[in-house]
Amino acid sequence: MKLFTMDYWRSAILHAPFEQIIRQNSLDDIDMTFLPSCGKEGFLADPFGLWRDGKLYVFAEYYDYSQKKGVIEVLIYDEQFSLQERRRVLSEDWHLSYPHVFQHEGSVYMLPEAYKSGRLTLYKATSFPYEWQPVPSFRFPIGAIDATPLHHAGRWWLFWTPPAPKESRQSTLHIALAEELTGPWCDMGRFLIDRSGARPGGTPFVDGDEVFLPVQDCSTTYGGGIRLLRMNGFSRGRPSICGGDSIPLHVPEMKAYPDGIHTLSAAGNVTLVDFKKIRRGLGPALMNIKAHIQS
Repeated sequence: MKLFTMDYWRSAILHAPFEQIIRQNSLDDIDMTFLPSCGKEGFLADPFGLWRDGKLYVFAEYYDYSQKKGVIEVLIYDEQFSLQERRRVLSEDWHLSYPHVFQHEGSVYMLPEAYKSGRLTLYKATSFPYEWQPVPSFRFPIGAIDATPLHHAGRWWLFWTPPAPKESRQSTLHIALAEELTGPWCDMGRFLIDRSGARPGGTPFVDGDEVFLPVQDCSTTYGGGIRLLRMNGFSRGRPSICGGDSIPLHVPEMKAYPDGIHTLSAAGNVTLVDFKKIRRGLGPALMNIKAHIQS
């Protein structure tokens, strides 16, 4: 029963570049630095990041079970991966997650998941990394889930999952196309239905005309694993899947967090990831009841 279960995530910095992980299709023999544990009250998940002036800025969803809502925090690390600062940088009246951060034309942008707001909002850093403002010229017709932008072959592509119907949230991939980041965006329609590998789960990797997109395997549990969806045809304006099915990423046994992984994102010479543990028992039940009473 869901009443007696809770998903907890633990994010980590993998000491290997994204390209290495994609090419070896494995996390074997890779050292990692874990982000702080949040105890039983919440977790840090969906890590994305970038380097600036010798510091690694990791943006992640902090989910507070008592509030039943996510906010976006930044964790700043030095070159030795010692945590220097942790601070909340974005909070709205609705749940926020998947803070996909990227640079474009000298500015830093964030495209977080916020489907409960009914829209997709692009934010621009006005004082990096602490202050962010919505970009009014950005228009997207739907509150896309885990929207993942990519500038490739002279155009902008957006991989995303629809918020409705509910069963599509873990099984459907759409692709949209635009000439500029702010749009107008043209939805190319439903690209893939596959509960084992359709919902976006991190940053795309470009190898020539081929694009490798991390996608979530939700076939047995939400965020149960990461697969790599290999696509081509972007230069022709119509992507297609190549190489058959998506490829499962091999993850070594994680004794403390054995139940899944649902984000894999590039950050220069390191890669960011999160691992899942399902907690079961009376403790999760009491927290679920408490959160329901307070909501």
